[in-house]
Amino acid sequence: MIKHFDILIIGGGPAGSSAAISLANKGMTVAMIEKKTFPREVLCGEFLSHEVTSALKSFGLYDEFLSLKPNRVTHFRFIPESGSAATHPLGFEGFALKRSLLDQLLIRKAKSLGTTVVQPAEVVSMRRVNNFYEILCKTSKGIETYAAYTVIGAYGRQNIIDKSLQRSFASSRTGYSGIKYHVPKEMLNGAADNEIRIFSSNGIYCGVNYVSDAEATLCFLSDKGINQLDPKNALNELLEKNSAFRELFTHDPLPTLVKLPVYGTGNIFFGKRSVIENGVFMIGDAARVIAPLAGDGIGMAIESGILAATVLTEAKKNKRSAAETETLYKKEWNNLFLKRIRVALRLQQFALNSRGGNIGGRLMQRFPLLTEKLIQWTRR
Repeated sequence: MIKHFDILIIGGGPAGSSAAISLANKGMTVAMIEKKTFPREVLCGEFLSHEVTSALKSFGLYDEFLSLKPNRVTHFRFIPESGSAATHPLGFEGFALKRSLLDQLLIRKAKSLGTTVVQPAEVVSMRRVNNFYEILCKTSKGIETYAAYTVIGAYGRQNIIDKSLQRSFASSRTGYSGIKYHVPKEMLNGAADNEIRIFSSNGIYCGVNYVSDAEATLCFLSDKGINQLDPKNALNELLEKNSAFRELFTHDPLPTLVKLPVYGTGNIFFGKRSVIENGVFMIGDAARVIAPLAGDGIGMAIESGILAATVLTEAKKNKRSAAETETLYKKEWNNLFLKRIRVALRLQQFALNSRGGNIGGRLMQRFPLLTEKLIQWTRR
């Protein structure tokens, strides 16, 4: 039996769940297909900018969010190889929280509003049939068929769906790898609870921030195209070349890290993607990946989910054509995100270069107004 919906969302992370919440609140029937069983951890720096807290308040989730005891973050510190650390207030109150907790909070809200969540399930085919999409999903019960007038892609940085949609970047190869650990607080030498710290060296930068009273997230991006090293050896080189990073730990962290769960991915593509692909509306990382040092990946995911929901519900209300709706979404997406993505990529180029990182650290020390502007330019 085919199950019919107004909207079908592929992916149940912050982008997909935020779209589902916003659509359900506006009377749309929504199905959301999520590949993994929750709770689960994924690669993520786990910093929540002010856009996230604004959305949680609008969803009626802020008090429940606070009950999860997220760590409050008010300052940013950048420490290059030279050690010329630059510290600056964020200008807003941010938070840090494990993705497993945030994702569960959002998907529960989507379910409570009537979203049909199919989990764990994987899309195995999708085709256009007249004025709707027919989607086949592999579930624990077998193959199930869904139909929807509109499909939203919220499945993250990379997915086999990219190849089936023949997206231009799907066969691209990059040297970028991202790795995340949750490390016990006792491993760290008195890092300030309210700070997010970024340590850089040639071909790698690493962010560290507490996500609870007991744990910190250690998340790094390495570029094999620069240092010719795999992620493990790149981290070891960061320890050797950046004394502040080495001194952050109470002991050599590598023997402990190899015993901890690791979350990561390779071949991260930061280049341009189409935000509409064969009629599918892309949100979150599926639309484009922002350089992680900006700390706005989750913010962009949630904002893009809300944006897609707004554009689609208004299109239905105003009886816009598919072409008009797609054009409007592209325009609004570019207006909201393109500037911050470009600024973040340029900053990443500096952070991944020893000389650039050292120069950047000195500039941020001498010109705090510049740092303030950079923080503002990488978020709404």
